Amino acid sequence: MLAGLRKHSRSVIIYVLFGIIIVVFVFTFNMGSTDVGCGGGQGTTVSDTSLAVVGKTSVDGSMMAMGLALTAEAPSPSTGMDPKAFQAEMVYRSTRFARLRGEPKYAPYIPDPRMVSELKVRKVADDLAETLLVSDEAEKLGLRASPDEIRSRIVGDFTDPSNGQFRKKTYENYVRYGLRTSLGRFEEFVGREILREKMIDLVTAGVAVSDREARYVASQRKASRTYDYLEVDPQILAEVLKPAPAQAASWLAANEELAKKFFEEHQAEYQRDEAFDYHVIRVSAPSRRMMASFDDPEQLASLKAARDDAKARAIDVAAALQGKTGDALVAAFTEQVAKASDDQLTKERAGRVEAPLPAQAVASLTDPAVAAALSRLQPRTASGVIEGDQGFFLVLLQGIQPKQERSFEDVKVEVAATMIARDGAKTRAAMVANDVLARLQADATKSLADIAAEANAAFAPATPVQVGETGAVPTMPASLSGLADYTPGSLPGLGESPELAGAAEALTADRPVAPKVFTLPGAERLVVLRLKGSTAAGEPTADEIAAAKAEFLPLKKQGYWREWYNALKTKAAADGRFVEKEPLQAMVRDEARTREEALIQKLTGGKGLKAKPPVPANDGE
Repeated sequence: MLAGLRKHSRSVIIYVLFGIIIVVFVFTFNMGSTDVGCGGGQGTTVSDTSLAVVGKTSVDGSMMAMGLALTAEAPSPSTGMDPKAFQAEMVYRSTRFARLRGEPKYAPYIPDPRMVSELKVRKVADDLAETLLVSDEAEKLGLRASPDEIRSRIVGDFTDPSNGQFRKKTYENYVRYGLRTSLGRFEEFVGREILREKMIDLVTAGVAVSDREARYVASQRKASRTYDYLEVDPQILAEVLKPAPAQAASWLAANEELAKKFFEEHQAEYQRDEAFDYHVIRVSAPSRRMMASFDDPEQLASLKAARDDAKARAIDVAAALQGKTGDALVAAFTEQVAKASDDQLTKERAGRVEAPLPAQAVASLTDPAVAAALSRLQPRTASGVIEGDQGFFLVLLQGIQPKQERSFEDVKVEVAATMIARDGAKTRAAMVANDVLARLQADATKSLADIAAEANAAFAPATPVQVGETGAVPTMPASLSGLADYTPGSLPGLGESPELAGAAEALTADRPVAPKVFTLPGAERLVVLRLKGSTAAGEPTADEIAAAKAEFLPLKKQGYWREWYNALKTKAAADGRFVEKEPLQAMVRDEARTREEALIQKLTGGKGLKAKPPVPANDGE
């Protein structure tokens, strides 16, 4: 059971994060909206074609259309960090038939949202299968959804809150035109959803968290371990190991085809966008976006006063630059940077960026308003006061690096140097990592900073070997809400790596150094890990045991339900009672292709990918 608690803890991460979203959605979604449609671009599914056999039901196009219409929209490809898009995605992942209101207590009994397909057809097919298989099983056990229960669910969804009247016409129009099905078929489906809920109650009724389990959980919440590590970065080594142009040219003579292929795969890295060489003065102020979230008048007044003060200081800086041009302007700007700028990244360089930056990078590092202002300036001129979200800015444009499209011929020596350096860096990084591991194994108490300094001496001033520390890593979160940040397969600062995390757990005070060098997934960084210290589990209080029991009971029920349903589905497939047919697979493929094309359009700015020229026919010559 203890292993089961640990196994299912990660699935609850999403339940905790988005439980509020689910409940708010359930109680605020207007099922009577006239703009409800099938969504997902699946308007052609209404037909008698059999898509799947699930238990005693044949899922046809009409049922699929109803499921699509009841389901929240799938996330658009590459929506970025837009908060509304993020919330919409979480509603999609954290609900089943979002437009079919159920009891909120059953909201967590969903598939792990991280595993939900982005293809809406696939998701709806999976959700329909669960409803049908579970309701069939419920009927076998003698459970029934009474007409009164079905009627109550529907009336509750379509009652006008202003007068308490059932909106019969709205309900009928929604079912016939929004869901494209009959009233009888929809009401049968509502009954099946009610049966699913009853089955959840039945299956999980006997699930409990024992005193022993709760005591273990509560005691482990007091335990933690701290690790430190040495990290070798091949990318830094690659910069150090770049060969001279003559050596790169010599290698290129024998490897030009390889270099061309590398260039084609990394062509964007060698192009130069228009970039701005500029100085900046930042006068920090409270964020306007954050201020918009405050309701307290006193807090708002204090934040507004601080923002007004920052603006006044920025205006004073602008006044000091007034009327100056050329070298005198640069000198005056440099002087004001030292006096007024809060931008620590550039202050020591007289406010100047280290290298010219494209507009997108300027917007990310400073503010979009700064990027917009730079595009309007002439070289060797300064802006007035620029108001941004987190403060006020003044910029001095030194010059503009023009956009440059570079061909393979333009950069082939640079490409060759990069390839030589990358290949050499991989080998050298492994040698360095094994060397620092041997040093640490020889003396597990030795300072990691000293080992790093010794290893980096050969590459000065570069420092490819860095020291890091995870901080306290709890054995178990202090509360259920802590699961939002709890990922047992990862270590802070190092990311997710079940192999590394497993090796970390195996370390002891007697054997504190991991026995091998680890390569972090998704990166080329190499890590040598050491157990720095640990805090043992402690005896919990009665209140802590009770809290653990209350918090982990829902978690255990959710895990138990999901295992029970997966077993039911597996058996149905083995018995031939769950069969998906080719027309359903075709719908899934069509949606996947549509999403892929939409993503390509986003990535290429609507231009799509250029088709490759046809290969000439072989005429035998």
